[in-house]
Amino acid sequence: MKNQVSEWNEIFLNCGDEKPKYDDWLNKFENALSSSKNKDIIDLGCGFGNDTLYLSERGYTVISCDYSIEALNRLDKFIKEPKKKLFNMLEGLPFEDNSASVLISDLSLHYFSWEDTKRIVNEISRVLENRGYLICRLNSTKDYNFGAGMGVSIEQDYYNVGGKLKRFFNKSTLESLFQDSWLIHYIKECEMHRYKEIKIVWELLVENRKL
Repeated sequence: MKNQVSEWNEIFLNCGDEKPKYDDWLNKFENALSSSKNKDIIDLGCGFGNDTLYLSERGYTVISCDYSIEALNRLDKFIKEPKKKLFNMLEGLPFEDNSASVLISDLSLHYFSWEDTKRIVNEISRVLENRGYLICRLNSTKDYNFGAGMGVSIEQDYYNVGGKLKRFFNKSTLESLFQDSWLIHYIKECEMHRYKEIKIVWELLVENRKL
């Protein structure tokens, strides 16, 4: 299997200095985002920096997180003095309990086994304050352009696709993932564009209800 970190480092290193072009998927969650006007929003798995840029341009302060140093280095090209954290979420989230009002995970929670995914979601719950929000996008089981149902099956809806580990979700598995200590406010399957292809994803707004 390919070294996932090295592969992503190479991808981000070869991106050049071009400013990210974000879509407007976060617009519909403005009310949830505004609850974090006085706190940093955590961008978990910031990748190309699209959401970090979107939020920064709207006056939010962001902690951009990734396990690729090259992803974080790119932020310096278009964000003034970005806040950055380098870590692998499989090793836990390096934040205090109840320290965030909003955490965003845009296409970064679908690379793991089911048990690891549940553990990461529990970590997100720990970091979020009670009634804090997780806003996320995740691969759909209909995301055929990006490997849904393809490659070597590791467990249900989790595959090794050409050396990349990919998980795909349907509505019932998402409801199961967020059945404990979460309230689902919004869940919708929709299309987006990625690498000039149509990608099918789930968009979610879930509220932490751990107390």
